[in-house]
Amino acid sequence: MEEEEPAVTESVPHTRQLCRFFSQGRHCNFGERCRFQHVRDNANKANGRPTLPEITPSHLVGPGCDVDLRGPNTKPRSARRPCRYFLSGFCSMEDRCRFWHPPQFTQFDDKPAPRTYTQPAQRRPPPVPHPLNLQEVKLCDLTEDVTKQLRDTEIRQMKKRFPKDQLIVQERSDGLVTYYRATVEATDPDWPFDLKDIDVMISFPDNYPQEIFTLDIPLDQDLPPLMARYVQEASLKWLEAKHATNQLCGKVELLFRPFLRWLDRSMEKLFTEGARELKKEVDLEKAGLQFIPYQKLQTTAGGKAGSSESCDPAAADDDEGNEATEGTVEEGGHVVQQEGQGSDQEGEQEEEEEEEEAAAASHLVENIKISDPRRGTEVKLLGLRLGENTATVVAQQITVCLQCNRCKVTADLTLTGKTLCSAQCEKCSASISAGFRPCMLHHYSDVLGYLDLHNAAPVDLVLQDCELVVGCLSCSQDVPVENLPYGQTKEFNCDHCHSKLSFLADSTRFQYIQPRANKTGTSACSPNYKTIRDPAVQKGKPLPEKGTCKHYKQSHRWLRFPCCGRAYACDVCHDEDQDHPMELASRMICGYCAKEQPYNNGKPCISCGSMMTRGAHTSHWEGGLGCRSKVKMNRNDRQKYANTNKTISRKAAGDKK
Repeated sequence: MEEEEPAVTESVPHTRQLCRFFSQGRHCNFGERCRFQHVRDNANKANGRPTLPEITPSHLVGPGCDVDLRGPNTKPRSARRPCRYFLSGFCSMEDRCRFWHPPQFTQFDDKPAPRTYTQPAQRRPPPVPHPLNLQEVKLCDLTEDVTKQLRDTEIRQMKKRFPKDQLIVQERSDGLVTYYRATVEATDPDWPFDLKDIDVMISFPDNYPQEIFTLDIPLDQDLPPLMARYVQEASLKWLEAKHATNQLCGKVELLFRPFLRWLDRSMEKLFTEGARELKKEVDLEKAGLQFIPYQKLQTTAGGKAGSSESCDPAAADDDEGNEATEGTVEEGGHVVQQEGQGSDQEGEQEEEEEEEEAAAASHLVENIKISDPRRGTEVKLLGLRLGENTATVVAQQITVCLQCNRCKVTADLTLTGKTLCSAQCEKCSASISAGFRPCMLHHYSDVLGYLDLHNAAPVDLVLQDCELVVGCLSCSQDVPVENLPYGQTKEFNCDHCHSKLSFLADSTRFQYIQPRANKTGTSACSPNYKTIRDPAVQKGKPLPEKGTCKHYKQSHRWLRFPCCGRAYACDVCHDEDQDHPMELASRMICGYCAKEQPYNNGKPCISCGSMMTRGAHTSHWEGGLGCRSKVKMNRNDRQKYANTNKTISRKAAGDKK
């Protein structure tokens, strides 16, 4: 028997899947570390290695086939649209793509070859953005049609931006110009003013945006005219600067929406600066002065110069001739006398004008003299300490506790600036008037201002209710400050440069300044024959009734409560006058010397050493303030046995009986 030879089976080497990046002639990021084969298809065929069939639509379905091998329910490949990504170079979906990958574009070379198109696809040029979708256009591309389209776009966007109740469209009588009145509201949640919106009147010229739109602030609104003029000038400056910048950059821009954003961000600053200008004008009117802007003064001077230059030289020659004839005919003649009378009249008119100017100048000098602040009652902050970056402090509003000169009843009065405030006493109905003239506090002056009082005397300054403006030394800007306590350092930051500012005041002192005497010996306030009382609280002198009240007869002090910043004799007096919960007092005023100091119960005054409260009862005499009963008195006290062994006559004893 022939032995059967064992069957020889050829072992087919295990093949891996080809790397799709390397097989297509592209770069593989993994390189040699890639777990797929880096072999070209034509290289595999040359080496006799079996190649894996490509599972691509171009191999499964040929051109012209009507049946798809993937399933009976699918559409023919020829009936589907070609993949635009595959036509452009590469499709990331590859086999999973539901569009047709034409076989003409399949490459089998080692290097990517240029693709041949049976029907080259005509690529569309990139879409050019329409001018209506732009907010800015180059000057070189600007035409009349584009200008008109941009103007219409701006108007359409404005109508969409504002609702119907905030936009009013007005046309001029001739119908050539259309005005749009829009109401702009502040979006700041911490808006500090009562007025939250402002009306603006806008009109777009025909060549907009080559030219900026016109802007007016109507005067028929709650905004004062001076503030409206200030806002309008600032807005026009911004528009002109923005338009000039665009011109330098070679473009035109729709400026209405950027203007609204700028106005929203700057409205608080514009209102604040406008209010300062308004206050300045009001103060000048009260002082009898008139503020003339530099532009108006310049135009007036230019008009005068123009009128003088526009004089006819012939007329000037005639005037010179007339003067010459007057000088020659002065020796005799009736006509010469009439001309002389005319010249006298002109001289009189000139003298009258000079007198009027002198009177106006003297009136101005009087106003300047009257504005001398060192008169009335001086309000001085004792122990004033300002921080390094704190330059100045000015009081805009203060609250003063005044005492009626007639019935001695106290009441609080709020004073602002130079406005005179009048009131009536609640008890005796006496008329009380007070005025405040602020001064500037700085490192070398602690005078807050001066009070002009009538039928009243100052008692206390409620610093916690005062409104002060602090000037920053770093940025020269003003910062409003409120709720300032006595004896505590108030630290805060500047709103503009965020520098640290601080303020400290221990107490307040009122001092009446005697009026200066004139050369004749009479005082400056001689028409007022009433005697002016000194302040009710003066340093070194006792408080009214030595600080006692009807509730506590032995408490010689006033307590300053931090809840309201006011000073009362006791807590019961505070509750009777105020309607808020009381907080424990942190400072007190001595009833013997009016020295304000931190609260210390049972300790003497730091200035005069007096006891402000009655201490614990002792068994000693203590000058009559301690024990007075000789039975309970300490035996070591010599007053216990005083006059005990004294001999008394019968007559004196009989008189006692």
